[in-house]
Parts: sequence; C-alpha cells; structure tokens
Amino acid sequence: MKVSVLMASYNSNEELLKDVIKSVINQTFRDFEFIIVDDGSKNPVEPVVRKISDDNRIVVYRKENTGLGSSLTYGISKAQGEYIARIDDDDLMAHDRLEKQVAFLDNHPEVSCVGSHMNFYCKGRYIHYRKFPLEHDGILKSMLNRKWSMAHSSLMYRKDSVVKAGCYRLKGTGEDLDLILQLSLVGKLANIDEYLIYYHISFGSLSSTNSQLPGHEFALQEFKKSIEYPRYSAIVDSSLSAIEKEIKENKKRILWKRWGVIKYLSMFGKKLPVLL
Repeated sequence: MKVSVLMASYNSNEELLKDVIKSVINQTFRDFEFIIVDDGSKNPVEPVVRKISDDNRIVVYRKENTGLGSSLTYGISKAQGEYIARIDDDDLMAHDRLEKQVAFLDNHPEVSCVGSHMNFYCKGRYIHYRKFPLEHDGILKSMLNRKWSMAHSSLMYRKDSVVKAGCYRLKGTGEDLDLILQLSLVGKLANIDEYLIYYHISFGSLSSTNSQLPGHEFALQEFKKSIEYPRYSAIVDSSLSAIEKEIKENKKRILWKRWGVIKYLSMFGKKLPVLL
C-alpha cells in the first residue's frame, strides 16, 4: 500500500466529520487506507463513520483518551502505507492532494516530509492563507522562530522517517512542532507551491497560545541537542527567551486572531468549492 491517511477523532462534530471523510475518499489517488483513531470519545466514532461511508479503505481503532500526539503515534503503528498523510477531523483535502504529494515524495527521495499552502475556511467560505517557504532552510528557520511554515494537517511524511524521528513524542499540544523539527534531522522539509488543504477556523479550533508553550519549549530544547543546532543557535535561543517571557506574562492573544480571521472570511471569503 502506498499511503495511509491518518486522522485522530475525539468527540468530533458529525457534520464536519462527514465532510472530511468525503474529501478523503474522493481523492484522485486511490491506493490508500484511511486510519481513524478514536481517542476515547464519549460516544464511539465508528458507527458515525459507517453511517457516512461504507468504503472498505476506512479502518477505525478505538482506544482510551490519551491526547492527539499519543493517538497519532498509535495510528502510525497500525499504518501499512509507505507514506502517511495527516488530516484533522474538521479539515478538508483538495481532490488531488494525495496524488500531488505522492508524486513529490517519489521524485524527491531526500525529503522526509512535504506540506502545502493552506486555505482557511468557515461556514462555506474560504480564503488563501499566506504562502509558506518551499525549501528546507526557509521552512526550518521559520519553524524554529515559531512562525508556522508547515500546516500539520497538510503533512505527508515517509513512514520510515517518522519512525526514525520518534513519532509524536508529546501527547498533547506542541506535538507538531516537535515532530517537524525531528523530521528535519532525518531528511529535508519541503512545501508544494499549491493550496491543497482547507483548515477549519472556529473559536474551538487552534489551541491556545498558552497551552502550546511547554510543548514548544520542549521541541526547541530537544533541537538544541542536535548536530544542526549551531547553525540556528541565534533563532533557537531567541525563541526560547520569548517563550519564557510569554509564560511569565500569561498571554492569550489567540482568541483575537480567531475572531479577526472569521470576520474577514465572512466579509471577503470566496465560496467554498465543491470538494465532496
């Protein structure tokens, strides 16, 4: 099998879940399994999934609630694919996302992980988010500076690379930064210059800045132990100092960011294309 699409679900919104499942099973690339890890939801997710689709490529595993990172690592252990494509339980894939990312990894054996640009969407409307750097050094510098340059839900990584990187070492928030930094140590990072993911914006999405800070601190401290640290020491040390300051000041600016994006979407967003 070429690809394992990996998603964790915890008390998912049924309507949003329906849309993401349809966006996955309707991909132009067909050689994949779709692994859904039910992270101890109050009501088991499998009956809901089977009501949405009886596609036999969908495999559901249920486990006790241990957090997103832990559930994704569990899913990786079950994955049969050469490549693993991430998706969150409220996001959408463009029809040809898997096809384009598979072709990229096939043609770039030095790359351990590839992402793409992303759209923000809410209530049937979407806007392009800023373009990310495309090549390894620009992506890594931006990530170390905590200026996100890879969208977690857009990632496709090689299974052997993610296992070598230690999978998701953090159970909760901040797991994506740590994973991407560790993947940068076993191969190159890259982004495709296309918008292949639709990231759902709501007041319930986006982890609070404050809750992510310990995970970000862990990720950067771990990167300091690597052979690559001397090249990026100024950025890493600056980011760690900023995190320490933010923890002390207990900043919570993310709610304003969500409100601003949602308002902009409602005023200027394009109508969501038919993806399902």
